[in-house]
This record gives sequence, C-alpha cells and structure tokens, in this order.
Amino acid sequence: NPLIKILFCTLLSLLILGCGAAPGGDSLDGANSDLGLPLSGAAENNRAAWNTFSDSSFSAAKTLFNQTIGSGDATAHDLSEAYAGRGWTEVKLSGSSHGISDFRLALEKNSSQPEARVGLAGALISKGERSDIDEAVTVLEGLSSSAGSFSFVDRYNVGVTNAEAHAMLAYAYFVQGNRAKSDEQISIARDLDSQFSGTPVDQIDEILSFIP
Repeated sequence: NPLIKILFCTLLSLLILGCGAAPGGDSLDGANSDLGLPLSGAAENNRAAWNTFSDSSFSAAKTLFNQTIGSGDATAHDLSEAYAGRGWTEVKLSGSSHGISDFRLALEKNSSQPEARVGLAGALISKGERSDIDEAVTVLEGLSSSAGSFSFVDRYNVGVTNAEAHAMLAYAYFVQGNRAKSDEQISIARDLDSQFSGTPVDQIDEILSFIP
C-alpha cells in the first residue's frame, strides 16, 4: 500500500531525526562541554565526541569523530565507534540517508556496533524499496544472536528506544509478508513502551493494525 508506506517512512524520518535539530543544523542550545579538554587517544576522543553529540552539538561532534578516523592510533573498535557517531551526526544534520555509508563502515570494523545497526536499518527502511527492507531485517536481527530477541540501549542519545527498534523490525517483517513475526515484534514494542499513547510505537502499531 503506497499510502501506508509514505506514512510510515514519514514517521520513521521524524523518529530518527528526533527533536534536537532539524536536518541542516545544530541545536542552538547544545553545550560543547568537552571541547578544549586534553584528549589522550582515540577512545577518549570518541568519548568526548559522543558527549558532544548528546548535547546536540552535531557539527562539533562530527569534527571530533573525524579526528579519531584520521588518527594513527585508533583500533578497529575505536574506528567503528567513530564511524557510527559520524553517521549519526550526518543523520541529524542532513537526513537519514546521509548516514548510510558511515554506518556500513562502522559495521565493517565491528559487526556488532549497535548504533550503526539501528541507524542503518532506519535509513534503509526510510528508503522504502523492498531490497532495502530485506537488508534492514537482517541488520536489526543482527543486534542479537537470536534474531528479533534483542535489547537496544540508546547509550548516546541518538533518539531511538528499544521499543522503537522493535517497532521498526515489526514494520519490516510486515513488508516482507511475515505477519506472524511482525505481530510478535509489535507486541514486544508495545510492552516495552510504557507510555504507548501518541508515541511512535503507538503510531506504527496503528498503521500496521489498519491493514487487513
């Protein structure tokens, strides 16, 4: 159903972009509390970058993530964190599709990097093509060793909850025609979403329930 697809992709775009900033700019009140501090190595630089990201200072965070990527002492894990972080800054600044390449680079360095998986899956679902949806299912299932039985913790304020990640997978399963798995995932999302009234999970549930 093209209308359902449009409604969901619009909702997902709002979910991933969050409230901190519209595409194309930083939050005006984002604090750069970590800028200027002495940094010791890529891991510490990533910590400062993610803290800056959490303050909604996305351009400043991107600069710090770039420092890690360009450093000579970054481990594969450090690079994975930095690429995931830079991907999310691109999402916040320019829209979901702009983070795809960095999310892929992050997963090449560390296939279990959770923020990269959730960011990539959201961006792929937003594109809306069947091949993208199929890949998004694989990406989200990879959050745990037992397919859809994952628990996503939003460590850095990227703006996606565990419930919302399960709701995204529910929609992706639905598009694949797997109604049983879709129902299972939206049920998990519903149980995890303590508010469940006007939330993204609530709206996704309504969209899926609307289709016979």
